[in-house]
Amino acid sequence: MAKNLQGSSSQSQSSLRPTQIRQRTHRFSPMSVDHMGGVGGVSVPTNSNNGWCIFIYNLGQEADETILWQMFGPFGAVTNVKVIRDFTTNKCKGFGFVTMSNYEDAAMAIASLNGYRLGEKILQVSFKTSKGHK
Repeated sequence: MAKNLQGSSSQSQSSLRPTQIRQRTHRFSPMSVDHMGGVGGVSVPTNSNNGWCIFIYNLGQEADETILWQMFGPFGAVTNVKVIRDFTTNKCKGFGFVTMSNYEDAAMAIASLNGYRLGEKILQVSFKTSKGHK
């Protein structure tokens, strides 16, 4: 005998409280995956309320926020830039983050700047991702 996906057929929806109906009618939305931090080990781009966060790896020790503003600004609205620095030396640890307000602009910046040579370094540019639990 197959199970009814809506639960027991002996209880009609009209006799259920509104909260019970809401629980039964909840559907999975792939748009909510980025709020869950990934599913089954799959990485998904993170979108905060401020925009789309881009991860930049392989920056030189002398890299600063101004360089990243200049690199990403032509692609669209940049809302935040952060170069991660060593606490004692204040030199760049080799990576940073840029937040852009528009997904298409961020994707274009990534496509254009991934593999870009900055000084002696080849940059790796991608969406910052949240890794799901395995």
